[in-house]
Amino acid sequence: MEGRKEEFYERVKRLRIIASDPEYQKCSCPKTACEWHGKCVECVTLHRYAKKHIPNCLQQFVNEKIKAIADIGELETTEKEKTPEDYWVYIKEQDKKMDKRWAWICSHQF
Repeated sequence: MEGRKEEFYERVKRLRIIASDPEYQKCSCPKTACEWHGKCVECVTLHRYAKKHIPNCLQQFVNEKIKAIADIGELETTEKEKTPEDYWVYIKEQDKKMDKRWAWICSHQF
């Protein structure tokens, strides 16, 4: 059993090196206009809360594994339509409008 602990420790040391590498810390999500792009902890938190689907950055490799399992059962899979990129542009536009309104309201309070 002791050898297994040593192997585990060596594996954790390698994982620490990978986790500290800036190249692997970059957000890999293709939804670059998303409000939470690059804020991976917040993104995962929201997906865990909603429990509807996994973050986009994880979907490709999970879907590949699901498709392989479905193939064994002679099933077909189809991907759900993604949220259009222009929806995120719209959100940013609306936020700017709200920020201007909020600034005006704050400047006119007694």
